[in-house]
Amino acid sequence: MQDQELSELDLAIVNALQIHPRAPWSLVGRVLGVDPVTVARRWQRLSDSGAAWVSGHTAPATDDRVMAQVEIVTAAAQATRVAEVLARDIATLSVKQTSGARDILAIVWAYGLDELADYIGERVARCPGVRSTRSHVITAAPFEGSRWRLRALSAEQRARLHPPERPPAPPEPLRPLDRRLVVALGEDGRMPLSELAGRTGTSVATARRRLGHLLAAGQLVLRCSLARPLTGWPVTAVYFASVPAGHLDAAAAALRTLPELRLCTVAAGPHNLILDVWLRGVHDVHRLEAHLEQEMAHLGFRVADRAVVLRTEKNVGRILDRRGHSVAAVPLERLG
Repeated sequence: MQDQELSELDLAIVNALQIHPRAPWSLVGRVLGVDPVTVARRWQRLSDSGAAWVSGHTAPATDDRVMAQVEIVTAAAQATRVAEVLARDIATLSVKQTSGARDILAIVWAYGLDELADYIGERVARCPGVRSTRSHVITAAPFEGSRWRLRALSAEQRARLHPPERPPAPPEPLRPLDRRLVVALGEDGRMPLSELAGRTGTSVATARRRLGHLLAAGQLVLRCSLARPLTGWPVTAVYFASVPAGHLDAAAAALRTLPELRLCTVAAGPHNLILDVWLRGVHDVHRLEAHLEQEMAHLGFRVADRAVVLRTEKNVGRILDRRGHSVAAVPLERLG
């Protein structure tokens, strides 16, 4: 798919699935005023080309996971090779090559701080070409990419697409079946229940019930993603910022209203806020920084460092090509 072929209908379909990732095509077609067969065909075209995809992953707080932002400095001309190697690891959520004081910024996860130390110290630090690492343990994620929206639909259309409210369910320890469901949904978040049941070795009724429970308990996140250059926000920047600890909640609440925000993590380290933002161009890097510091001056918000993302190798378990299109899915669950 050529970038210029993305139509308003394509954008509307992606926006619809951002709101309701497993919405029936009959509902999407009705809201968009388009035949459901046309909608399904257009989505298949987007999905087959890797321009857009729906995937699933466990929520960050599930299973006592801990995550960290890891800054990686590499030897000369080794950044691409190191990024490609780390992107294939199950324990990396995202891998980006950046400008500035680090060559690579990765988000990694593990079961507990001890395992996290082993992974960063043994796997990342000893990867050929890596010269040094610095870690920022993530203590909270007030905003993440599944909440970002294209804004291609009207308020009335958005309201009609919101899935029915599920009664809240208490989280439960993940079962082996749950992990198999998450892995399958990581490949295709819209996988039909019949195929999902076959892939995970259970009945359709059980797959439906466990999927519903994971969503109601907030243990499963479904997200629709679009290749970044196709969104109209082709540049990604990362801000390493800080506020006094007492102002973290207020700062997070203010940042959630920022249209450019894609990810906000609270970290234990020299910078307690690490922000991923999408921008119209590189000229906006300092403009947005100045805006944030002015608007949040009463909270003591300061950006200490910033970087431009040169290339994203992996985003939430998806290997990306140089156009930002998805070319492969790496499971974010351990089945063994």
